[in-house]
Amino acid sequence: MINKTAKRILTGPALSLVLLAVLLAGCAGKPAITSTAPTFEVTKGDFDIIVSTDGYLTMPNEYQLKFGVSGQVDQILVEEGEEVRQGSVLATLDNKSQKNAIKTALFNIQYYQDAFKYCPSCSTGDCTYADHLPFNYPDLSIARMLDEAQSDITRATDYFKQGNYKDAGYRLIMTYFDIQVCEDLIREKPDYAALAGTDSIKYTDPNAITVTPGSPYNTMVIAELEKYRAKLLDISQQMKAGDYAKILPGFNRVQQEMSTVSSLAKSTIDLKSRMIFEYPDAPSSADFLQSSMRSLQDLQDYLARPDADAVEAAKKLYIAKLNLLVGKEVLENQKLVFESWSTMDWKKLQQYNLDLQAQEIALYKAKQDIMKTVIIAPSDGNVVSVDLKKSSVLSSQDYSTRTAVRLVDISTIKFEGTIDEVDITRVKQGQKANITIDALPGRTFTGTVRFVSPYGVQTGKVIKFATTILLDPYEATLKGGLSATAKITTYSAKDVMLVPVSVVVHSATRGTVVAVIGEGMAQPEFRKVTVGQQNLQFAEILSGLEPGEKVTISTASPDAPQPPNQASPPPGTGVPQMPVR
Repeated sequence: MINKTAKRILTGPALSLVLLAVLLAGCAGKPAITSTAPTFEVTKGDFDIIVSTDGYLTMPNEYQLKFGVSGQVDQILVEEGEEVRQGSVLATLDNKSQKNAIKTALFNIQYYQDAFKYCPSCSTGDCTYADHLPFNYPDLSIARMLDEAQSDITRATDYFKQGNYKDAGYRLIMTYFDIQVCEDLIREKPDYAALAGTDSIKYTDPNAITVTPGSPYNTMVIAELEKYRAKLLDISQQMKAGDYAKILPGFNRVQQEMSTVSSLAKSTIDLKSRMIFEYPDAPSSADFLQSSMRSLQDLQDYLARPDADAVEAAKKLYIAKLNLLVGKEVLENQKLVFESWSTMDWKKLQQYNLDLQAQEIALYKAKQDIMKTVIIAPSDGNVVSVDLKKSSVLSSQDYSTRTAVRLVDISTIKFEGTIDEVDITRVKQGQKANITIDALPGRTFTGTVRFVSPYGVQTGKVIKFATTILLDPYEATLKGGLSATAKITTYSAKDVMLVPVSVVVHSATRGTVVAVIGEGMAQPEFRKVTVGQQNLQFAEILSGLEPGEKVTISTASPDAPQPPNQASPPPGTGVPQMPVR
């Protein structure tokens, strides 16, 4: 018997439709499923899980560039709004005191070298020429700075070839200062004969090369050094424009010319009798050891280059081995000399060596300090502001807090937002994201998740986690602070089976099931499936279904006993019962 509610449903047009459906089913010879629940076909497609967050754009490479020491501003080489390239010089301080510190360190090194007195012909070390060591022992400060310049320009060229323009610019300017100090040393050369308590007429030696301080030859050498410095400065200025292809030949040229410059400057050193200077001292051994270390460092730097050649590497290795062998022989001879003739005990020698090393460290520190008088662009960018002027004075109290140039790298943009705690476990570093910007409708930018905070911050009643996304290279004018939305792809799969999440049912006894509608079925049948990832709309089916099958939303419990799935009765044998509403 059909109840009153069912009667109301089956009257009029509704009844006619039901009877038509029954008749058609009978004509086709197949049973009809009369459920009004929607059905869905199992299909294959691409599947993504997206986590969305709102935030804003930032420019992470923003630099407030300051000088590292106190002093008076010598030059400001940029203007507000100017675009500069990595490695270019932006501003300089007066560096007279820093140059003096380098020369003082060189003087102290020379002092400790001169303080060592040795005479192979007597056991007391009290010799006539040993009392005049400033005259007999040459001042090698110029040679030392030229070795520093050779090392610095070589490293500058290597950095430039590797694309490390920041360190290339740094070493280029350091070479500039090395040559500048050499010029000062040649200008300020003392009369060593007068310092030794005599004059050059009494001390004549056919093997000596005498160059009078202030001579035309010295003036000519200084002029050549100035020309070389001008070439270094010209390369530095070209780096500001960033036309690196045109700059490389200049780097190669100044590196090659360094040998000529070094020979010219070293020729101004007063060389004394070679019979006196036989390398019996610790400083000479240390010089050979340092030369060996430099050779090994050159070899290491060369091997790190992508264009390293095996033959050239073998040559550098041979030079390093040769320097080590020479240093070893000198050190062994020195030990024999001390054991046989010297009155200096090993305790004094150790103290002497420690003092000498302290002055070597002082020289290194002085070179680092002179670089604090220069501001070099750490990256490409735009000058946002110039906060100092030429002749501004920075005191020892405020130099570390006063910004000289503010630089922003506009080529690097980051998105900063927050992720809700319900989604944070899905978001990981390295995932891709699409970013849309309110100020640029219709444009979509891509990026990569670079940071996910391990700590959440409570906002209202929700815990949120800070997230940073680095935008990929783009062709647009973006600004920091623009509002944006990021959609992070936390999972992506291609050509997988998909069903709506509404058809997936979790059973206490059977696991995860879906209601399947098949041919010959009078009612849906629950089938166990394996579900992968799912979002708010679709679930990924790993097994249990085949493409083309149909599923539906079932209100029945999958844990209830399932009646036999029989076909509907033949036409005319009765009216099918409709669900009671």
